[in-house]
Amino acid sequence: MTSDSRLELEADSGGVRLAGSLWVPTGDAVAGVLMHPGSGPSDRDNDWFFPPIRRHLLEAGIAVCSFDKRGVGGSEGSWLEAGIEEQADDLLAALGVFATECPGLPIGLFGHSQGGWVVVEAASRSLPVALVIPSSGGGASPARQERYSLANKVTAGQETTEALATYDAVVEVIRERPTLGAGVARLEAEGVPYRDLPGLDFMFEDEAIWRLCAEIFAYDPAPALARITAPVLGLLGAADKVNPPEESLAAFRVAVREDLLEVEVFPDGDHRLQHGDPPRFVDGYLDRIASFIREAALAH
Repeated sequence: MTSDSRLELEADSGGVRLAGSLWVPTGDAVAGVLMHPGSGPSDRDNDWFFPPIRRHLLEAGIAVCSFDKRGVGGSEGSWLEAGIEEQADDLLAALGVFATECPGLPIGLFGHSQGGWVVVEAASRSLPVALVIPSSGGGASPARQERYSLANKVTAGQETTEALATYDAVVEVIRERPTLGAGVARLEAEGVPYRDLPGLDFMFEDEAIWRLCAEIFAYDPAPALARITAPVLGLLGAADKVNPPEESLAAFRVAVREDLLEVEVFPDGDHRLQHGDPPRFVDGYLDRIASFIREAALAH
């Protein structure tokens, strides 16, 4: 490959063909990072979020790889059939291809938002990785994150209390894994105003989304965090209204080995570690990612 070139890749994850790309820097790469996007039908660029991070890493001599989620871009399957564990399967399949293309290169994992739980789950399994970077995710559980996000969407005190009580009732039902019809029937029988939850009406759109939410809400990252044996850098924004920064920070500190953990909380960072108008990355975010990857690779 030529300098700063892009190679198209394919990975097989349990019979599902995944499409991705590998970008290599000018000269010899000092490390590699496999990036995993956030929730929904996200592609290898995670819309516009990954490209500027990727450019910064390439300039720092770091090879970058990422894949389309199932059913997105060039990948087969359906993202609606991939919870955290299945996405971790896909990520490890992609990691195997990345390692084959760059033999001997220390490779780490970077995941944003929902991707934070995915990289945590993948890193907790037997295949070795050089480092793990969950960004705005991976600490607090998905169910706790959605609760925090909901609270930030409701303004009045009494309305917040009622909305959170409604949310808790919905989570209690969905964790029992009923069908959508049965779950809605129970909520209606109990008088739960589930359709009043701002931003969560998508859960009740169809059976596939309901099942995916049940899978994701059941995920607890704490056991996976405790199994990780690679250096971990948790990146959090203090102004994040989606992922609870304080709860995530506490979760990292409780579960991850102290000698492996670094956490950076950016005071002005939102969920995408950005601020300002127009939005831009908070100062130090990109450099922190690159320096951590380089240092962890040298120690690998």
